[in-house]
Amino acid sequence: MTTAKAIGTVGVAVAATVSIANVEVPRSGEAVEASYFEGRWAFSEETCDQPTNWTLLAGGNFISEDLTGIWQWSAGQLTLNLTDLAEDEETGEAGGRFQMEGPVTISGPDQFILNIEPDNYVMKRCE
Repeated sequence: MTTAKAIGTVGVAVAATVSIANVEVPRSGEAVEASYFEGRWAFSEETCDQPTNWTLLAGGNFISEDLTGIWQWSAGQLTLNLTDLAEDEETGEAGGRFQMEGPVTISGPDQFILNIEPDNYVMKRCE
């Protein structure tokens, strides 16, 4: 099961350009080690010099321009527990905590697809 849910009662708005692939994601993820995800990642349509790129550090820390938190890889699922540091552009409210999780398909040594229904997010490794 894939989910994206708010934690607590804080409203969350994340502003990011996201590439969504029109591909079918198999039900089961490939067996890979968590170390595969360590490093800097960009959405497939973005360049690797964007501040919105994701950095997944060894030990489970996650860093992006307006997001911080932790990540975990287990049983073919990537789980991101994040805090949105940006203010909502429309309401001016501070961001909040949220969780994203879903199955992953490894499509190569430098690319994976994260399925957060109904979307598939294609991520490419940055050097």
